Amino acid sequence: MENKIINSVRGGFWTKPVIIFVLLLLLLIPLGFISSMISDRAYIKRTAEESIMQPVGGELRIEGVLISVPYKKQAAIYNENGVAAVSQTTEQIMIMPQSYELSTELNPQYLKRGIFSVPVFNGEVALKAKFAPLNFEQLNIKESDVLLGEATLILGVGSKKTFTAFPALKANGQDLAQSFAPPKYAPFAQSVHYKLPANLANGGFELAGALSMQGGQSASFVPVGQDNKFDVKSSWSSPSFSGGWLPKSREVTSSGFNAQWEISGLSTGVPQAWIMDGRREIGLESVEASFISPVNNYSLIARCVTYAILFLAVPFLAIFLCEIYSRARIHPIQYLLIGAADVLFYLLVLSFSEHISFLASYLIAAAAVCATILFYGSAIFRARKWGVFIALVHGVSYCLLYGILQSEDYALLMGSVMIFAVIALVMYLTRKIDWYENGLNFK
Repeated sequence: MENKIINSVRGGFWTKPVIIFVLLLLLLIPLGFISSMISDRAYIKRTAEESIMQPVGGELRIEGVLISVPYKKQAAIYNENGVAAVSQTTEQIMIMPQSYELSTELNPQYLKRGIFSVPVFNGEVALKAKFAPLNFEQLNIKESDVLLGEATLILGVGSKKTFTAFPALKANGQDLAQSFAPPKYAPFAQSVHYKLPANLANGGFELAGALSMQGGQSASFVPVGQDNKFDVKSSWSSPSFSGGWLPKSREVTSSGFNAQWEISGLSTGVPQAWIMDGRREIGLESVEASFISPVNNYSLIARCVTYAILFLAVPFLAIFLCEIYSRARIHPIQYLLIGAADVLFYLLVLSFSEHISFLASYLIAAAAVCATILFYGSAIFRARKWGVFIALVHGVSYCLLYGILQSEDYALLMGSVMIFAVIALVMYLTRKIDWYENGLNFK
């Protein structure tokens, strides 16, 4: 009978870790709601950004310039009787520039929609290009079949809404007039067409112009020449460079950045000239300079929630150890209340970070939770030292979590080392505990 009583008591002691584990699983439910809320707020932010970006044409994208020259193509068609008939169609020759240069200075400023903001900009883009004289023999086309009088210069952009004024271009110092009879095919998403005099189309020319443009978040340029040079300056201090090529040189300071690209046409995969026999876009890679915010609050908070179960388990383990050493009995409801405060930490960070910096939000939420735990832990253990210990565990956990957030490349290493350190510390603190003897005190 005595053995049964002891076993019953021991079984009651070991139910406490099981209860703690169940409580951790229950706390995953509100964490799931918070994670969903983060996604919803991020979606609302994207919607607000799109409503700001749409009137300015979205992200600035210049897809390049080229010449379109139509020519007559004749082909023999045989009927059932083997009699040949001549069919004549009109196709297009696309000619890329020998050299292509873009230079601009973009100084973004924030536009707000509610509590959300997007960097938008206006600027002048200086365009220079040089076209070589046409060589139709390379394409096996007779010069007599070429319709030079219908030659067109095409300027391609991502969206015409990014123009704030009509893009005036000059060829050899001569103003080009807009063409209202665009060619049959255009290789760009959207484009502006210009009439190109036959003598310029055939003899080669230098193109120049200043494009008044607007956009938001980023600017991208497609290299379409045999030699391409792009120069972008800005007062934005936190750029991101991406795309098919990185800048050959860059200078990023607290007052802005200056980046230059030099790209050979050999790396773009587009020939200097080709015959376009169907509607298709060039599909070239581009270079991109993005005006990003220094901190993406929603991605950081989402990563916080990813590690949440670990930073819930550690405080619960600390409370359990305090329970063993102090021989106090802590009710599961009290565990649950402390866990609820830990869960609300992430909601506080989310709420504050929409109005102030992420670091300030994090510090406010951490201080609020630690202070609450300090007073509540001191009360339930009836001793301030245990409240201080549990609050200190929370504070150290939040410091480690912030370190993990700031060191994404070392997050796995830091998390693994922290887990190992916690297990080793628990083993050290409980090395002299007689679990059966301590279990008898949890009747």
